[in-house]
Amino acid sequence: MTDSRAERTAVAARALYKQEDFLRSLDGLSDEELREHMRVTADLEKAAIKEWLDSGDCYIISLAGKVHLPTCDSMGRFVDRDSAWGLNFRFPERLLGEGPDADPIPIWPILRTRAQIESLPSCTPCPLCAPMPVAPEKRFGANSWTYLRARSLNSKHFGTEFRLAEGTLLGALTKISTVETIDGFDFTAEFEHAEAPITDPDTEMMYRTGMRALAKQQSWTATAPLMTGCGS
Repeated sequence: MTDSRAERTAVAARALYKQEDFLRSLDGLSDEELREHMRVTADLEKAAIKEWLDSGDCYIISLAGKVHLPTCDSMGRFVDRDSAWGLNFRFPERLLGEGPDADPIPIWPILRTRAQIESLPSCTPCPLCAPMPVAPEKRFGANSWTYLRARSLNSKHFGTEFRLAEGTLLGALTKISTVETIDGFDFTAEFEHAEAPITDPDTEMMYRTGMRALAKQQSWTATAPLMTGCGS
């Protein structure tokens, strides 16, 4: 059900807030006019969430890698888009970088169907809402998965094997670069087995965590050559 037309529309509306030209066009608007821009985006997000919930086949993967039901108390702030945008509605100037947050756009939840959850190498169900979408043998404790956006990659992740959130293998992270241009910033993350670099900083990905994975990562870091031209 994910990647529906409603969700694609909502994601496209969110993407505007990361474009320098669009943000410049908002400069000089009143607080109420800024709120109206955000309400339009929030309404598109609410439509996408409603369509997803109405399908009846819906789970959320948290950034910690746990699978939740959409009714889970811990996921309420992501499912309720009015709540997600609440701080921005109160302080609309955050959109223009006039505050402590470098990225004030509220997080869009990682939405997955049961089939997508079951296709993952492993997953850990939330102990509170207990979604139990997969067989017990697919749940790992010490070898669970951590989810993050590409923008959060840094040098400590070099050598770590990544997959896209839906399970596609990317391989070990080998290079990160952020280049400032006249149009803004160009982000690139390169991986050992990826056909092309990741250029969207909002790309969802995951890596295995746990004692064995950590030992492998530390071993690679200790022996890896110094890499240049990388940024966070």
